[in-house]
Amino acid sequence: MKKLTKPQQKHFSPILVAYLKQLGAKLEHLEEAVLLIDEDAGPDDGDEFGSEGQSRELQLGLIENENQIVEECYRALERIRDNVFGNCTACKELIPARRLEIRPYSEFCVGCKEKIEKGELNVD
Repeated sequence: MKKLTKPQQKHFSPILVAYLKQLGAKLEHLEEAVLLIDEDAGPDDGDEFGSEGQSRELQLGLIENENQIVEECYRALERIRDNVFGNCTACKELIPARRLEIRPYSEFCVGCKEKIEKGELNVD
């Protein structure tokens, strides 16, 4: 099994930390937006299908997605610590450097990710 060298793996630590900082700021902004929507809607505005309700649901969906990326970044940092960063957690093959540069928190190679999305591979 091929592996990234420790220096190659460590190259991604500051990148992941920077992602976490950006995500933290983005999450703070999204959470503030949800609070503003709630304040604007008022306590008696039960129209969850109106524009405020749709906007709130959109913001909450974005928050959920960003929180998932935060978790993926922390798992990537753990893989760096454990000296297994850069290998697909499903098939153990090396994830291409280009994929890691674009998405450094990637846990899976493209092939395994596609199988997961199609329901052909269970990683739980």
